[in-house]
Amino acid sequence: MKSYVVASTKDWFSKHKKSREYKDLNIIEINSESDLNYTYLKKLQPEYIFFPHWNSIVDELIYSNFKCIVFHTAPLPYGRGGSPIQNLILRGFKKSPLCAIEMTKTLDGGPIYCSEDVSLEGKISEIFFNLSSSIEKLILKIVNENPKPIPQSGEIVEFKRLKPVDSELDFSLIPEELFNRIRMVDGLDYPKAFIKVGKYKIEFSNALMKDGKLSANVEFNEE
Repeated sequence: MKSYVVASTKDWFSKHKKSREYKDLNIIEINSESDLNYTYLKKLQPEYIFFPHWNSIVDELIYSNFKCIVFHTAPLPYGRGGSPIQNLILRGFKKSPLCAIEMTKTLDGGPIYCSEDVSLEGKISEIFFNLSSSIEKLILKIVNENPKPIPQSGEIVEFKRLKPVDSELDFSLIPEELFNRIRMVDGLDYPKAFIKVGKYKIEFSNALMKDGKLSANVEFNEE
């Protein structure tokens, strides 16, 4: 029986309720960097290794010997690099392809197996909920159809990973821009949007835009 590895250092994909078809696959989950090693994988001999979310560089020995597929939300080659969802939202994107790409030496530069459009509306936690469903669909498509990956084409645009300091709000922005900056880090383990006033760090969540007006929950924390 064929086996598959799903490797993720975050649990948002594993927590997502899966279909019966997905559950019927012989899937081994890897959640720590120590378990993602060539010796262990050689024993498993997986047909594919899927990476919904991985925080570190994968050993070349692994992706040179196994079919490794990473998922990246961006209209590649536009949007290679870090924090793709947040960077797209800041640039006004309302939706984006979620691409299943071959892992190579070039970060997010491998050929694309398949893709599916996903919405970038809502809080980041809601966006990732939708991503989970789409990743499952793409995994099933790859397992069932074994598509041939197609090289990326077009102008390469690389994103820089956002840092916690980038969550600080600039009140010279218009309400819609503030709304986007709040929602794009609202959920999971992202540092919330904030401002600093005196001894307080004021964090914002659950932003809502209605009739051109912005409202949000605020929490005061002493620094």
